[in-house]
Amino acid sequence: MATAPRVEGRSLANLRRAAMRPLVLVLVGLAAVAAVLVVRGSRHRSGTQEIMAVPVERRDIALTIEATGTVEPIDLVEVKSKASGQIVRMPVQVGSVVRRGDLLAQIDPRDVQNQYSQALAALQAAQARVDISLIQKKRSDDLFVGQVITADEHESATLDYANAQAALVKARTDLDLARQRREDATVRAPIEGTVLDQAVSSGQVISSATSSASGGTTLLHMADLAKIRLRALVGETDIGNVQPGQTATVTVDAFPQRTFTGRVEKIEPQAVVQQSVTMFPVLISIANESHLLLPGMNGEVSMLVDQREGVPAIPVDAVRSAREMPVVAVALGLDPAKVRAQVDVQMKARAAARFGSSDSGSGRRSRFAGGAGADSMRTRWRGRGVSGADSARVGGRGGTRAGGPGRANRAQVAFVKTADGLEPRIVRLGLSDFDYAEVLEGVKEGEQVVLLGVAEAQASRADTQNRIRQRLGSGVPGVPGPGGGGGGGGGGGGARGGGGGGRGPGGGP
Repeated sequence: MATAPRVEGRSLANLRRAAMRPLVLVLVGLAAVAAVLVVRGSRHRSGTQEIMAVPVERRDIALTIEATGTVEPIDLVEVKSKASGQIVRMPVQVGSVVRRGDLLAQIDPRDVQNQYSQALAALQAAQARVDISLIQKKRSDDLFVGQVITADEHESATLDYANAQAALVKARTDLDLARQRREDATVRAPIEGTVLDQAVSSGQVISSATSSASGGTTLLHMADLAKIRLRALVGETDIGNVQPGQTATVTVDAFPQRTFTGRVEKIEPQAVVQQSVTMFPVLISIANESHLLLPGMNGEVSMLVDQREGVPAIPVDAVRSAREMPVVAVALGLDPAKVRAQVDVQMKARAAARFGSSDSGSGRRSRFAGGAGADSMRTRWRGRGVSGADSARVGGRGGTRAGGPGRANRAQVAFVKTADGLEPRIVRLGLSDFDYAEVLEGVKEGEQVVLLGVAEAQASRADTQNRIRQRLGSGVPGVPGPGGGGGGGGGGGGARGGGGGGRGPGGGP
């Protein structure tokens, strides 16, 4: 009876140890992960950041404007009938290719044929009356000369002849109208083209386009697909570079591997606003003898504005505006103040070279050589500067001059890799296609320029890793925080590494 409590006590102890074992394993695992992160972080901080650089090379740069649009026929013809009645024959259908004058529809011709026959008979009767009245007039003339009849009788014969002639003219006019109505009952193709859609069919009764208040019944639509155009929408920032007669290259989704050559026909003056973006319709005519392009196809158009061949060029990712220098300097591990000082020296030298060294230009030179004048110049330069990465994000599809359409010879900053380290240089850029920009001055062919986007991404990744280490490392008992010696100070350490400075080596605020 005395051994039972001991067995029960041992079982409870075993259960407690079994329950604590997973928790201990979890804590040990977290401690190991945090230790690895801390070690890697210290190695990363102690090592040198990898800087990617590319040489300045000669390239071909093209400034293009790209837009999307829809294929449409140039001349869309709406076919209606001048005659009313029932359609007795319609030999065409959607997609039929017809020549000018081919039969499109035949309206019941019985009514108009009867009217034509009546008009023809009336003309013949009028002609007979003219012939008879002419004979009577000649007889009346002879009798009047012989004083056989009176003047009134002679005048009556003359009037009858004139009335007969007027009736003949009216009969001829009525016959022409009847003939026209009979021809209107036969609807023929006004142009050579393709039937795009058909609204009626044989047996349907239609109304005339000339006699109906509604404008008559539409039979079909047709167009000449050998000559079509693309209606594209171009943003207002690029429309100034588009001119009538400009050559354009068109591709459509149906034939992605084939290009079509077109020409800007006109720019419509009325703007179109879509999603708060102002655009202008541009009509581009395209030769389509093979009839591959069909109305409604979606296409992309590229219009060449300017180009350079074999010019020194650098990636747009290698340049930034002056206002971005502090962030870029930190990402490259440089002192922002020192970088700013180097840039200021170059700006002063550029200003001095621009305004000359003569006595007459000393006032202007002092205005930009330092003080408020130099600050004002830098402010304006910053306000106009747009980085290559930013311009690629907001510039849309088309190319542009560095920083924006029409802005050539712009000054920006690049970092050149030299034997003494990274050197900031003010560079003047020309034409840009959002991948590469023409270099006018500042760097030479063969020099290595740093890809700043890669450096910024590395700095951002390192910052993220540091934050993870701060949250994981100092929150696990027994694992020092990223601040090193500051992790052990203070009784209530927490996530910041105790009472000491968990933010950096040796403590801090």
